[in-house]
Amino acid sequence: MSLNKLVEMSHRYGENEEFVLAGGGNTSYKENGTLYVKGSGVQLSDILPEQFVAMDIKKLLEMVEYEYPESMSNDEREKKALADMMSARLPGEESKRPSVESILHAMFPYKFVLHVHPPLINGLTCAVIGEESCSKLFKDKAVWIELTKPGLILAQKCNRVFREYEKKAGTFPQIVILQNHGIFIAADTVDEIDDLMNYVVDTLEKQINEFPNFQIDALSYDMDSLQAITAKLKSLYSSINTDNTTVAKFYINKQIEQFVESKETFKPISKSFTPDHIVYCKDEPLFIEPDADIEAEFNTYANRKGFKPNIVAIRGVGFFALGSNPKKAMQAQALFLDAVKIATYAKSFGGANPLNDEFANFILNWEVEAYRSKA
Repeated sequence: MSLNKLVEMSHRYGENEEFVLAGGGNTSYKENGTLYVKGSGVQLSDILPEQFVAMDIKKLLEMVEYEYPESMSNDEREKKALADMMSARLPGEESKRPSVESILHAMFPYKFVLHVHPPLINGLTCAVIGEESCSKLFKDKAVWIELTKPGLILAQKCNRVFREYEKKAGTFPQIVILQNHGIFIAADTVDEIDDLMNYVVDTLEKQINEFPNFQIDALSYDMDSLQAITAKLKSLYSSINTDNTTVAKFYINKQIEQFVESKETFKPISKSFTPDHIVYCKDEPLFIEPDADIEAEFNTYANRKGFKPNIVAIRGVGFFALGSNPKKAMQAQALFLDAVKIATYAKSFGGANPLNDEFANFILNWEVEAYRSKA
């Protein structure tokens, strides 16, 4: 019965793009020492009971306290941590890969855990004065976690913060807000999780000075020109695809119009805000002038980055989402629009504060996220 409630909660939040996009977010349920956590690469919107991974909570919690040798390189430590997490799967679960946040899920002494990346909440987590605003708005009802690499490193960081919180508050936190990442909410019932999420959303909405305007007016552009650009970008991107399913999709709305007015107005969305953005549309879009040599700009980006852009924005025009198939192009578009929402909400909290290059490079090269993207 409780696993069914977990599935229902997962579907409800996973189907709502204001909480979850693509394969983002994860959920879990605990019972008799077992953690049932979302499998990596599975979407919350349609996850099945058998796609949750049953794991030994005791083994996961042992990882939180384990000190990996300092002599290990970062790659070695990541591989060892991944192997240890995999070994916490119960017999019969070996074909499934658990969410990288499984350790953190296991730490909460509550039955249900919801972890999502809502743009409204990330308008706070990805803002210049996000931490200050979080403390002011939620006081001791929420815990803020500064920018930390996901996985074991994040779990160990949270463990230290949670212990300090327990000493002061006398209880374990239920609302955890993570810089440039998202939110964890934990409780013994799904209804309480819903109540806590509504509390966070209502509190933030009252602070927002500008909401995203996604109104779409009739296009006033030269359609022949747009079609030519679309065909050019599709051709440039398609060299990585052999089955002719490459897609280049144009998009514009009132909010995008504001951001593509100039290089300066585009700056707030010129870098990624969260790991999800990097997974589905890389760490930065390509921004070019309307009279630029598209092929030259595209190839310069590809040579500099080592991969081709998933988002190409043109000053005064709009943006194009590129993908090796329709689904990937739509995911890139959705995540870039999510970034637009975040940057708009962040104006109410001191402006946008994207991921730094070091963190972005870590996510770009992290095996865990490469697996999620492929899955």
